[in-house]
Amino acid sequence: MAQLFVLLVGLSVLFSVIAFEHGNVPIGVLFALVAVSPVAFLVFAAARGKREPGPGNPGRGRTLALRLVAVAVVAAIGYGGYWVLFAPKAADTPARVSDLKTGCSSRYFPQNDAYTGTGPHPIGVFLTDDADFTTIASMGGDVPPPWDDIRLNARQVQVIACLDKPEDGPYLKECAFKSDTLKLYQGVYDVTVYEAKTGKKLGTEQIRGSEKPSCPGMTFTKRGASSIHTEPDTAAYRALLGRYVGG
Repeated sequence: MAQLFVLLVGLSVLFSVIAFEHGNVPIGVLFALVAVSPVAFLVFAAARGKREPGPGNPGRGRTLALRLVAVAVVAAIGYGGYWVLFAPKAADTPARVSDLKTGCSSRYFPQNDAYTGTGPHPIGVFLTDDADFTTIASMGGDVPPPWDDIRLNARQVQVIACLDKPEDGPYLKECAFKSDTLKLYQGVYDVTVYEAKTGKKLGTEQIRGSEKPSCPGMTFTKRGASSIHTEPDTAAYRALLGRYVGG
């Protein structure tokens, strides 16, 4: 039992440090309290035993209380494991819109403007390509300000749209490169939309790449890949995500 408590206290301390490092003070305080609770209980039980000598079986009451403390600690550790592995965590203040791509991997940006009101709600769009790289899907300079990732202040971005790695749509053509020939398909992308400030999911969508059978001048793929995919154009992004941007 003592070894188990030492392990649980150590995990609580670890989760507390991680929480404070990510700016989540309430969770950090929670695990700090969990870390000290077994020691506090043992001190309290020892002091109470000295003050209340006499008949009875005080050890039984202490055992029950100790088990309750153990259950509470284990529950807290379970939540801590979920929080460390899966819960969104605060990210550093973004300097560029491209820095917001970690919003596609369980990060949020508490310094950013909130997604409230009628809009416009500036957006950053990120695409995972055939090589499994996540990059900004630049809209170019000839777009309204809420879509302009080149000139936007990163902290003003309220919406992050994340495109998963593409699936195969209709076959378009074969593309011959210097070292290989790859089949070109229209890309089909699942899209998840988040609020930048909180990491809250705003919706899920699906978007298709261009239907044009146009081979790129160069491409990056994973080793052994036999196909590549077209990407959506600016008009497709605006048509699909315009309801999140508004204004």
